[in-house]
Amino acid sequence: MKTRTEVTVEVDRWIVINQRQKIRWCANCSRHVELLSVDDAAIFAGVNSRMIFRWAESGVLHASETRE
Repeated sequence: MKTRTEVTVEVDRWIVINQRQKIRWCANCSRHVELLSVDDAAIFAGVNSRMIFRWAESGVLHASETRE
């Protein structure tokens, strides 16, 4: 007789970005949006910073440069 064991794993993921919220007007989508630094966006998306730059260049996400 064969037995079958099923394991379920639940994972919660919390990301806390500790910075002042930067809400700006996006000319691309004509909405107010929250800006993140490249590093914070990479952490949030679970990718490296280079991928954020690639997505920005290909138009997958909106990007703009600020003085900071």
